[in-house]
Amino acid sequence: MKSFSLKMKLFITITIVNVIIISIIAIAIYISNVNEMKKQAESLSNILSTQFSRTIDLYFQDIERLSLAIFTDPYLQESLLVETKIGTAYEAYLIKNSVYNRLFNHVYPRKDIERITIYTNENIAYEYVKQGNVDIIYLLEEQKWKKELDSLSKNEFMLLPTTETTLANGEKRKVVSLVRNIYNIPQRQKIGSMKIDINIDAFTNLLEFEDVNELEEYMQLLIMNEDRNVIFDYDEELTGAKIDGFDSSIFLNQSDGGELVWKEDQYLYTYNKSPQTGWDTIILIDDDFIIYERNQILLFIFSTGLIAIVLIALVSYFLSYQIAKPLRELTLKMEGVEQGDLTKRMNFTGNKEMDIVTRVYNNMLESINRLIREVYESKITEKNAKISALQSQINPHFLYNTLNVMKAISRVKQVEEVAEISESLSDLFKYTMKDLDKPVPLKEELDHINNYINIQKHRFMDRFILVSDVQEGAEETFLPKLSIQPIIENAINHGLADKKIGGIVELNVLRDKNTVLIQVKDNGNGIEPEKLKQIENRLSYSNPIETEAPHMGVGLINIQQRIRLMYGPTFGLEIRSEVGSGTITTLKIPYNSENDLPEGRGH
Repeated sequence: MKSFSLKMKLFITITIVNVIIISIIAIAIYISNVNEMKKQAESLSNILSTQFSRTIDLYFQDIERLSLAIFTDPYLQESLLVETKIGTAYEAYLIKNSVYNRLFNHVYPRKDIERITIYTNENIAYEYVKQGNVDIIYLLEEQKWKKELDSLSKNEFMLLPTTETTLANGEKRKVVSLVRNIYNIPQRQKIGSMKIDINIDAFTNLLEFEDVNELEEYMQLLIMNEDRNVIFDYDEELTGAKIDGFDSSIFLNQSDGGELVWKEDQYLYTYNKSPQTGWDTIILIDDDFIIYERNQILLFIFSTGLIAIVLIALVSYFLSYQIAKPLRELTLKMEGVEQGDLTKRMNFTGNKEMDIVTRVYNNMLESINRLIREVYESKITEKNAKISALQSQINPHFLYNTLNVMKAISRVKQVEEVAEISESLSDLFKYTMKDLDKPVPLKEELDHINNYINIQKHRFMDRFILVSDVQEGAEETFLPKLSIQPIIENAINHGLADKKIGGIVELNVLRDKNTVLIQVKDNGNGIEPEKLKQIENRLSYSNPIETEAPHMGVGLINIQQRIRLMYGPTFGLEIRSEVGSGTITTLKIPYNSENDLPEGRGH
């Protein structure tokens, strides 16, 4: 590739890089979409299983209410009690008709009830069958579930697995049954038992897939009891059967779903156990759906990626040509500069990117010429700076002496407030005029804040108070001088501008491992959102190079510049404010002991 021209190298490089990027993005999108598709399928399946389980619960609550209505029917109660005293066939006939009529009244409006059977303690069964009235005598003792029925409490019922029953007209129906004992009222003595057969087709009407689109053909709904007997299969193939592959242990480690292999096929499943019936509602999604959707996603991504690669190759060739031509010209100019000719300038071509390079190149030559001139002038500038520094030392001393004289006179004249203000102002001047470019311990900065607040309190009287809370150990950190006072000054002059009384400024200092947070909060009117946005923009785009000297501009922007210049862009100011709720200004700095400071910047 060394023998290739710059244009060809750019073309090949840009194309290869973009192909790699597109491939990575395509793979990421493919994986993300497949996972998202699985999550959506599982989520929809979980919603349906929960909904179906709840629907079944509500339905059997209704069936339970029906059983209680039959349970407490006074005519049935009386018939079952009288049944033990029957002496003639005619009396038995009357009881049978009475029971049939009462059951008819309870059940006839319902299409889902196929049969109701009332068992007496003498092992006689009276029943109502929807397709006709058949007088059949059963032996309750022969029923497999008799022992479990006897163990039920007075308020309990049990649900039997789906079985096939024959109606009076010879038609066979699959039913699920609810059985419970009947007790006389109010003695609460067992006088019989009840069995309600429910047409399993009622479940089909209750449980319908809605809004699942193409997913429906890959879904299978199963309702099973703890013995893995299928109570209901939406496709009706397995209803009433007992199947393997769905042992309860499968679901122990999954709260609502997962993956399983059944009949050598892979399935996604969701699982919901009903507290009402004890049944498991399981929705299976065939892995063929995942494969189909995965192939659709793969086809779309491959087609889109191929088109993108072709377009990128064309654009890469055009860009490489546009870049190579002016770069060749730039190379020739720079070879002249290497020989010492600093007069060679490039002309703007109209190409935005190359115009930037041209401007930078021309500015670089200007900067080189300027730096050459500045080298000759540096000695003179250094001497002038020393003279200015000596002058700046004279004025502060004059101010200190004057303030000390004022303090002494005030004490003699017993004007303690003036003496206190003079002392605070003197300490304030000493702090601000000395070594402003050196970091100081936070404790010294807090002492300076106290002097500043002392002066402001005499000025504003009871207009505000300062509440300070400094975490132990945090005051040992170092930070640039005058990093906190401008924040507090801003809170007083702007945050509490409309507060005539009751203003509160809170100063909280917290240390979190290697970070110190200095928070200043006021209870003023807050900042309008538009103005707050302007302040945040100025803080975000402030350029530390714009600050002329370390003692200039002690406002919020100056603090931001100094902190970021010293510690980096991850530190600095953050302002949060709501109109009517006040303003919180947070200064974030690293925790620095004196040993951590760069050489020459210690206290």
